[in-house]
Amino acid sequence: MNLLKIAIMLAVSFAVAGCAANQSGVASGRPGAGKITGTSAGYDGVNPKLLKITAYVDGSGRLIFTNQKVRYEHRNWEPPVDVSFGGESWPNLAATPAVWRMIGSQLNLREAKIVSRKGRDIIALEHTAEGFDLYLGDSPNGGADYEVTIAIPRMK
Repeated sequence: MNLLKIAIMLAVSFAVAGCAANQSGVASGRPGAGKITGTSAGYDGVNPKLLKITAYVDGSGRLIFTNQKVRYEHRNWEPPVDVSFGGESWPNLAATPAVWRMIGSQLNLREAKIVSRKGRDIIALEHTAEGFDLYLGDSPNGGADYEVTIAIPRMK
């Protein structure tokens, strides 16, 4: 019986926390749709290319990375807005960012790894035959801030 009470209290706590997080986003004047911004930093020698992407996500989708292209594929709810990739604006998520066209072919995407992540729901990297997909998903009500840094080794 005590276990049932604890489970109910946890469920109520998570529900209340989700509502409070949604209200803080509304109070801050954030839009209902998501926004992604990003920066990257590269290193010479054996150090990997670090790609940082931050996002205000209110839905789900994935960034599809190949050596030639990066594009966003929308899944549910609101698509991201105000996107920046590699420190530059990325207004058209269907088109490859200019910075990726310059560096993508120099990177070993099969060895890409998430080195840090912050967010209340899904940030996941899945390797594919052509590179990798980065999944961003925010299932709870309202949107939230997300941050991910990916380390991508340079080709030898």
